[in-house]
Amino acid sequence: MNGLEDISISIVETTSTSGELRANVRAILHEIETLLGKLLESGEGDIIDIRSLPLLPADYEGLEGALGGGEVYAEIDGGNGPTVIVETGMPGVWWVSHYGDSDEIIAEFIEVTRIPELLMSPPEDIDDGLERLRMQLADAGH
Repeated sequence: MNGLEDISISIVETTSTSGELRANVRAILHEIETLLGKLLESGEGDIIDIRSLPLLPADYEGLEGALGGGEVYAEIDGGNGPTVIVETGMPGVWWVSHYGDSDEIIAEFIEVTRIPELLMSPPEDIDDGLERLRMQLADAGH
């Protein structure tokens, strides 16, 4: 190679000029459609590991755009880095991102469920809270 003119450049189309969804995005949306039907019929949810799929940045943008935004945003401090759970514009579909110590996304999922399990209080935590409340009430003379 003698200069910049010797470097080959490939142009990759990331969006459709007709406004159609990219194939990867359509496939994920069809999977979500199936999972939402299953959730309604049986009450069973499921998870799509979107980091395990061969998605381009345009696919992520297309998927985010197609799902839209919902009303719920939650951030959980798990010690190893935060987890962000965002309701999409499709009820029952949640975008869950797990971050590492240096704020990079280390895992990312689409959860199809009524409420992500991470947001549900485990019975043992509820039991601990009940005991603390009883102690506060006892200390207050009630």
